[in-house]
Amino acid sequence: MFSEAAAHMDVKKIFDVYKEPLQQSSNLDVVLENYIALVNQLKKDLNVLKEELAYHKKVHGEITDSLDEFFTIQRLSSIITQSLEYVEIVANLKEIAQKVIPHKQSEVFLLEDDNFLAVEEKGHPDFSLLLNNMKEEGILDWLWEQGHPIVVPVSDFVLSGQMKIKSGNMVIAPMMQAQVGMGVFLLHTDKQEAHFSFRDLELLNILAQQAAIAIQYTRLYKKLERTHEELKKSQSRLMQAIKLATVGELAGGIAHEINNPLQIILGNIQMALMGYKTKESLKVVETQAMRIANIVRGLLSMARQKSVASTEYLEINPLIMNTINLVRGQIEKRGIQIKLELAEKLPIVQGKSVYFQQILLNFVLHSKKQIEQNGSIIIRSFQLEDNWIQIEIQDTGMPMPSEYIEKIMNPFDDLQNSSELNLGLTVSVQMIHDIGGRVSIESEEKSGNRIVLQIPKKSEKEEKNDKEIVSTA
Repeated sequence: MFSEAAAHMDVKKIFDVYKEPLQQSSNLDVVLENYIALVNQLKKDLNVLKEELAYHKKVHGEITDSLDEFFTIQRLSSIITQSLEYVEIVANLKEIAQKVIPHKQSEVFLLEDDNFLAVEEKGHPDFSLLLNNMKEEGILDWLWEQGHPIVVPVSDFVLSGQMKIKSGNMVIAPMMQAQVGMGVFLLHTDKQEAHFSFRDLELLNILAQQAAIAIQYTRLYKKLERTHEELKKSQSRLMQAIKLATVGELAGGIAHEINNPLQIILGNIQMALMGYKTKESLKVVETQAMRIANIVRGLLSMARQKSVASTEYLEINPLIMNTINLVRGQIEKRGIQIKLELAEKLPIVQGKSVYFQQILLNFVLHSKKQIEQNGSIIIRSFQLEDNWIQIEIQDTGMPMPSEYIEKIMNPFDDLQNSSELNLGLTVSVQMIHDIGGRVSIESEEKSGNRIVLQIPKKSEKEEKNDKEIVSTA
């Protein structure tokens, strides 16, 4: 590459060599001068273009490198949020932070009830010592207010004489949640303070905040999980309370149901003691004792706490008849007729007999309450075409108000305002929904109330499992 002066001298030498022979032309001097001026201008323009090209290459190259690095860190930081365990989140943070700032040791401390707790059990003792000191000196509050990592030489700490770490720098990154400090990320590195760039600290800050988001999300998830478990326990306790209340309501009818066979048993025992019809008397005693045993067994099954998750194969019609037998005495005592219109053949369903019995009892007893005297309760069962079994409970009692039905059909929507009367129905509706069933309630002035329960023969999951078993057989 020639400078402007050098280029001018080269052209001048050429001109001097050929000057004398060419002096014959008067216009030659002008031509050569114009040529020299043009060449010099072109060289100037070329140098400017080279400088601009070098500048653009540098700028665009740095931008490309920065973007590549940013996207790499972004992809890596997404790994932090892939876990719902504090230890795994911190382990991912440390691994990725090592690529940004190489360090020997690091630890995350979270603020819990005004105390800092290390996420990992085996934390470095110097970190805890420094953290308590920074908390007392107000450095952590200042750090959270700034919202950006800082680099502090180990020798600058007042407690450096008490520490095992004697050299290097401590990098302290704040961890924020909704602009409120929730923890800090501490790193010990041998990297010199002068070699830290704004880019290094900014990338570390991004990673620390990503970890803070993941930890906060994990906290909320675990809190939601605990709330869900408490809600399930509360619902279970509520359902058990409804069961016991139902058993208490059955007590009067059960006493009547047991008293009748007991009187028959006592009469036949007295006849047997006097030597009359001993064999026949024993047969009657056996029959009536079995009747009492069945009644007591049904009552105990209602009161017993059982898991809804365990299932058994059920026949709906016998279950309906057994349930009605528990309350037939107290219902018919009020002059209410019970009519059963059950399909001759229904498919077997999977469920829990106690669960279905509780649901049926709640609805039947509610129908009894709607009828003052001399009415009727009709219970029907039949199969729908789409693998659903339908049970209808129709009574001739007083119609239920629409707002009352609305509360019943929205389980646990407004329990505080639910009356003792509709609480059993509200729980029953929820129980039907829990087994994948459907409920509808119709009420008219002339015809009374009609409750429709639709129970799936098999769940979609069970149908799929059956098909897989058939296909592999």
